[in-house]
Amino acid sequence: MSERRMLASSPSGLFDRSPEPEYEDIVRFAAESCEVPIAFIRVADLERPWLKASVGLETLADPVRFVGFSPPQGSGEPCLIEDAREDTRTQHHPLVRGESPLRFYASLPLMTPDGCQVGALCLIDHVPRKLSPQQLRLLEHLRRQVQTQLRLREQLQEAEARASQMEEAQARLYALNENLQTEMRQRQHIQRELLSHRELLTQVLAHIPFAVFWKDGDGKYRGCNDAFAQCFRISSPQEFLGRTDLEMGVLPELAAAYRRDDLAVMESGQARVGIEEPFQRLHGEERWLLTSKVPLRAPDGAVHSILGIFADITVRRRQESALQQALWQVKQYAALLETQVVAATERVRRLMEASRDAVFVLDERGCVLELNPVAERLLGRTAAQLLGVPFDTLAPEAERPSLRDSLAELLVRGTLRLEEQGLLSAQGERLSVQLIGSLQEAGEARRQLVVAQDLTEKRRLEQQSIQNDRLAAMGVLTAGIAHEINNPISYMLANLDLLRQWEDELEQHLPALVGLPQELLERMAEARAVIADCIEGSLRIGDIVRGMRLLSHTGQGDELNPVDIHRSLDAVLHIAQGELKHTARLKQDYARNLPMVLGSEGRLGQVFLNLIINAVHAMRPGSPAEHVLCVRSRLEGRQVRIDISDTGHGIPPEVLPRIFDPFFTTKPAGIGTGLGLSISHAIIQKMGGSMRVESQVGRGTTFSLLLPAL
Repeated sequence: MSERRMLASSPSGLFDRSPEPEYEDIVRFAAESCEVPIAFIRVADLERPWLKASVGLETLADPVRFVGFSPPQGSGEPCLIEDAREDTRTQHHPLVRGESPLRFYASLPLMTPDGCQVGALCLIDHVPRKLSPQQLRLLEHLRRQVQTQLRLREQLQEAEARASQMEEAQARLYALNENLQTEMRQRQHIQRELLSHRELLTQVLAHIPFAVFWKDGDGKYRGCNDAFAQCFRISSPQEFLGRTDLEMGVLPELAAAYRRDDLAVMESGQARVGIEEPFQRLHGEERWLLTSKVPLRAPDGAVHSILGIFADITVRRRQESALQQALWQVKQYAALLETQVVAATERVRRLMEASRDAVFVLDERGCVLELNPVAERLLGRTAAQLLGVPFDTLAPEAERPSLRDSLAELLVRGTLRLEEQGLLSAQGERLSVQLIGSLQEAGEARRQLVVAQDLTEKRRLEQQSIQNDRLAAMGVLTAGIAHEINNPISYMLANLDLLRQWEDELEQHLPALVGLPQELLERMAEARAVIADCIEGSLRIGDIVRGMRLLSHTGQGDELNPVDIHRSLDAVLHIAQGELKHTARLKQDYARNLPMVLGSEGRLGQVFLNLIINAVHAMRPGSPAEHVLCVRSRLEGRQVRIDISDTGHGIPPEVLPRIFDPFFTTKPAGIGTGLGLSISHAIIQKMGGSMRVESQVGRGTTFSLLLPAL
């Protein structure tokens, strides 16, 4: 960069630059040599001067104007004014006519190698002065020194710019080297994966019970398995590489037929399966082969070669059933080989996604490398949040040491099984899972495959089974209690009836007796009322006992029989009367001539009792004056509909979709388990019916049961 270009970015002030010693020495030497008080080096364009160095300017009242003084002169020529008042160029200038006038002025232009003037070496005095030839030569020498300094400064800046460019180039080279190393590591990883897939393919080819070969587009063999080599009585598959069927000694007409088949498969892109064709080499016996050929495609979809599989069916040709099985196996193995060669990684990914259990792939340190969508849903976290995370940190803090030890043992033993392991969800809830792990070795890399089975559903079913067992036990106990109560009630009713008959006979004979007190006759009326109350109470107890026996009766397991809906409802309402009478009024609206339904009377009674008790609880606190329980029956088409409605607090809309979920309840702890509606819903569905619910908050709820009519 030249001094002129540097000037474009410099400030407009004269004294806002740090001193530059090399220039300061030159102006001081020029002033002393020429015996003038003021000397300076000015670098300027047409608009503003820039002072590089000066001596004596600080004595002037207005140094800026003196620095900017520039009388007309020829381009590149020195300007020497011995007396400014006598020179026509300057005699009228304000600096010449004012106080402390400028009388002597000398200016030597500073030139660049290309002939551009960038400044001047100037001398000023307040008295007229003449310079000797020696002084003029000295000034010329100093001018050249200033120009040399300017050129050196420009060269230094250019060198610094080149050094900066070299540093940038070195940084780019370092970044390129880093990218190359990353690419090399990626290539090594891909090579290891390909080696693993190749080893798997080699094992499949070595153990498959059929001869396998593959050819290129020119009909030359590119590989085969040991079974194929044995068919040609050749010890090594390597002897086939690069050779055609004709070169392997196959009869010319057969080799031509094989070639036509190969071209047909490659041109059509369609597999040919189950081709029965003869096979014979020169001086060999004729055999029959069952051959299948499939096209092999490049990543762009173009067919570049074929894969063939055949079985020797010389002995079994006439055995049709065995032949069909062989064809099926050929198709399966052909599909397996194509999948292994083209999409092994994709297959593994799909298997993980299709798994019902959560699958984690860990590295040797126990950090998560891969996981399937089930694992994301189980933990409530995305794959991006789980990749690279140590697996043991997904467990509750108290269970982490044992899980860490088990993963370390997996690396030694190769297997892992934890029946009850906890994992943390995104909300911090403990999830109970069963962990099954195995050690996978692919080349040099070792991976830990861990499958987590969610035990939540299993625990739910266990709890439901326990609850069902409890209900069954309570049913058996209720049946026993009802039977025990029924016997004494029977003879109590018989005795009360006999007592009532005696009382009737006694009332008939008492009026004929003379002298009986009136009080005794009144007491006989009270006795008659007491006996009637006792009979009514005993009948009431009998109705309740029959209802209990109805609910506890399950028949032969879950066998379905004709059921009278009204009879079952009446029995349940008798049992629930004690819960109902203090809370709501009962309204029964039964349809006439309602047909029977096919179901289990005991199970239906269980459903009715659950819905009625839930309705009573929904209307509490309350009184019969405020609430009504309505039980209605109707025939809708070929279905019997039973509606059980209450005027309670209703079910909120956000809760309504979950009321049939197991263990979901809005009742306080200790009041319900959350299984009643779930079990009732399952019972109705098992009988071929359906259950619906409609509710409005503050107005009540209606449960509707629809059952097939007989």
